[in-house]
Amino acid sequence: MLPAKDRRIIDLSLPLRDGGDFAMPASIRYTDHRTRGQRLSETHGIAIEDLGGRANAMEEVNSLSTHCGTHFDAPWHYTATVDGKKAMTVDEVPLEWCCGPGVKLDLRGKRPAEEISAADVRQAVQKIAYVIRPMDIVLIQTGASVHYGRPDCELMNPGVTREATLWLADQGVRLVGIDSFCWDRPPRVMLAELKQGVKGKYLQGHRAAGERGMCILEWLTNLEQLPPFGFQVCAFPVKVERAGAGWVRAVAFVD
Repeated sequence: MLPAKDRRIIDLSLPLRDGGDFAMPASIRYTDHRTRGQRLSETHGIAIEDLGGRANAMEEVNSLSTHCGTHFDAPWHYTATVDGKKAMTVDEVPLEWCCGPGVKLDLRGKRPAEEISAADVRQAVQKIAYVIRPMDIVLIQTGASVHYGRPDCELMNPGVTREATLWLADQGVRLVGIDSFCWDRPPRVMLAELKQGVKGKYLQGHRAAGERGMCILEWLTNLEQLPPFGFQVCAFPVKVERAGAGWVRAVAFVD
């Protein structure tokens, strides 16, 4: 890796925001410096002038799913057991899995709700003349992150199939990521299909990841700024005890 002065850091994360992303609502209350000062003044009987007319700004999270914004899915999110043992929660994921060589696969030609097959993934790998190695962090670029915050954002992504997920697992990949709401096709679409009798498709990508104990990054962004390979990804999740997911500030280091 090059010295820091010659290295670019690319932010791969979307912000947590009040209101959430429609698919995952959130409530965040902001208190500015003056208002906070007034509250402290009233609570403690201190003149606000003695506080310098202000206090520290504060934010209070009233409601926030661990799947809001850019986040890290641990195996517990999609399965209770892996190989007969309890699946890892997000606070149990080895830190070594969260930082490593990155590979970007460009699959922006896929339409919303379309499947990304194993053949699609293998072709994308061949196109960049790369060989997937154990512990590579593979990022799927769909272009769907531009829809973040829109009412229909959860319907705008293609999804990775069971076979494609298992193929990546067979290469020794432990952490994958995608620049959309879901690794799978839109859940609402899959539920509608299930209601119509289409079986075996619902959350097939997540469930395949569960079988192999893989982790998934969702709602990544700025993947267009990355080369196909030759960069490092760091995505350490917040240590939420016993949780299936945690918020993450994912970044890439590009030499």
